[in-house]
Amino acid sequence: MTDQSLSSKVILPMLLIGILLMTSCYSTYSTYKGNVHQQAIGQTKNEILRSYGVPEKTTDDAAGGSIMIYEKFTQTTTTNVGSATYRRSAIVGKEIYGNGGLIAGNLAQAGTIVSTNGISQTSTDKTFCYLFLNKDNVVYDFKTNYGAQYDQNRCFNKTITWVGVGVSALFLYPAIVTVPWAIIEQKKATKNGMICK
Repeated sequence: MTDQSLSSKVILPMLLIGILLMTSCYSTYSTYKGNVHQQAIGQTKNEILRSYGVPEKTTDDAAGGSIMIYEKFTQTTTTNVGSATYRRSAIVGKEIYGNGGLIAGNLAQAGTIVSTNGISQTSTDKTFCYLFLNKDNVVYDFKTNYGAQYDQNRCFNKTITWVGVGVSALFLYPAIVTVPWAIIEQKKATKNGMICK
């Protein structure tokens, strides 16, 4: 085995392990920060009509107030479609003269056939927002299945990082790179308050 093939068989895997370990030290998580419909709380019925429009229906809330109901239905139909490509070639000939001589030619056809197997699936999605108004026509609550807002956050995951550094210690080269890198990254994350809990 030559030095060049040995180095390519050893260095490439170590380099890949090092890159993997360096990218796996941070975890991403989402924090719920509210719903876009929270802004409706405290607004009057007229303000809601200006910003949301006319509701699909309004009903009594059994406490002297009302519920403005905004709903949207989306229907999606998916049909299984199959296709096949075909190619046909043939040699055709025609007798000419009386001596049995042939004039030959090629006939080639190609194309695609699209067919359905008759199976389709229809799904209906419902999005809704119910705004609850008190007897003074001011929104005091809402219920909805859309509009959630999240913040994306990152934190330094010490467990994953140091397990990865331990694995890299099996090879000399990645350990030389990953140990100092992990120490520096952990110090930066600690300083910035980004250590995972």
